[in-house]
Amino acid sequence: MKRAFLLTRRRLLSSIPVLLIVVVGTFLLLEAAPGDAVDAYLLSIGGGDPALVQSLRESYGLDQSVFARLWLYTSALVRLDLGLSVVFGRPILEVILERLPNTLWLMGSATALSFGLGSALGIAAGARPGSATDRALSIGSLALYAVPSFWLGLVFSVVFAVQLRWFPTAGIETIASGKEGLSRALDIAWHLVLPVAALSFIYLALFLRMMRAGMAEAWRQDFALAARAKGLARRRIVHRHIARNALLPLVTMLGLQAASMLGGSVVIESVFAIPGFGRLAQEAVAGRDAPLLTGIIVVSAVLVIVVNLLVDIAYALLDLRVGAAEPSA
Repeated sequence: MKRAFLLTRRRLLSSIPVLLIVVVGTFLLLEAAPGDAVDAYLLSIGGGDPALVQSLRESYGLDQSVFARLWLYTSALVRLDLGLSVVFGRPILEVILERLPNTLWLMGSATALSFGLGSALGIAAGARPGSATDRALSIGSLALYAVPSFWLGLVFSVVFAVQLRWFPTAGIETIASGKEGLSRALDIAWHLVLPVAALSFIYLALFLRMMRAGMAEAWRQDFALAARAKGLARRRIVHRHIARNALLPLVTMLGLQAASMLGGSVVIESVFAIPGFGRLAQEAVAGRDAPLLTGIIVVSAVLVIVVNLLVDIAYALLDLRVGAAEPSA
């Protein structure tokens, strides 16, 4: 427990400069981009006179210098104030908290499915490297990994939603259904089946191939040879020794794929019309809402840091050597 606490404290302290770099870099990059929220608003209404332009820039704070606005933004960010969305006219934190749970449900379910099923299939492939099962799973995972997620989502939607009518075509839940409690939870789960499958199958192939490669390498290690020399059953060697050692790289990859899966949710949410975090970023870009887009990127960075922190803790539980050298003070 003390080892995990020290590891967590060190990771949290190292995340502070990372967040600072993300905030400053994102703010400056968006400032360097052509156009702003005022330009997007004038384009939507067909233009405006110079007085209106000046009034809008003053109300949005765009008449100040870049560094003055950066200082005001970072000062407000310390107070957990992400500012006001230009597109929605509401506090950014409020808008994000409305959309974020949908994406977390989507990402969490897809991560659990891809990691769990990918690891299990990787164990089946790596239990006997070079066997027919290994070759079939390896070829299948390679073909699946080459398929774009948006194309897979469209195929699932056409086949299972339009033709077979087994699942809903779009949305996160039935509109105006009036369902509550368990009924609403089941309705949301039913709507998430196709999006979760489309998002998770690509990463399932990656975890399968990594698990298989890790097990093939572990079979050549001395501890595997010693276990076989002792006469232990092959099933016990696979599950107690080979698979456990091959699982460590997968846990690391799980943290690295968190950012990729968050980006992939943008496409899947667009295909299935899910009002989530990814579509919110798309709307912020379309409306040139720099404060909202900055808030989305900052919250995304926090999510990635939290996921990697949980991965580090899980890695430390699997490998007792991790964190053993952490300083106590």
